[in-house]
Amino acid sequence: MGMSAELHFDASEIDALGRAIARLPGEIKTKAFARAMRRMRDMARVRIVRVSAKRADLPVGMVRDLTTAAFNAGGNTVEVVMRSGWIGLAKLPHQETAEGVHVKGRGMLKSAFRAKMESEHVGVFINTRGLNKKSGRNNAIRELFGPNPAHDVTNNPDEYIKVLAELIEEHLAPRVLHELGRLLPG
Repeated sequence: MGMSAELHFDASEIDALGRAIARLPGEIKTKAFARAMRRMRDMARVRIVRVSAKRADLPVGMVRDLTTAAFNAGGNTVEVVMRSGWIGLAKLPHQETAEGVHVKGRGMLKSAFRAKMESEHVGVFINTRGLNKKSGRNNAIRELFGPNPAHDVTNNPDEYIKVLAELIEEHLAPRVLHELGRLLPG
């Protein structure tokens, strides 16, 4: 079952910049702010993906594929959404050996094996028969999974909110001013 984690930041809290440009024509302000927020959207996605990939010890590209970002001009908000389930170990760099399966960055999983199911799904599996005597099931083969990046966002929101706060503090005002400079004659 997949999981979704969402992060929001609200640029309407930045009132100091608003006072500084209050006398400019509304159309120019709206256009500059929208351009700046679209840039913030892209920067937020990149930063969230980097932090998540590092925390989950996953390739950046894999986390990037799970993450979208959108700018809502009506509400002046940026939304970064990461959708993921637990990532199967077969999707991570791995090598099958006589001992088991070695997963890069996670070590050797003795007695594990790589297999392709009738459904074409490829996974890293282990025979748990004998390991869990309570189950008593005939089919004791189960797939092994790595991290779930969306789960990490849900369980550690402060780590990601800190990234967004730094982004707003360091880049929003300069970006709006940059966009105004591009729009104003002079």
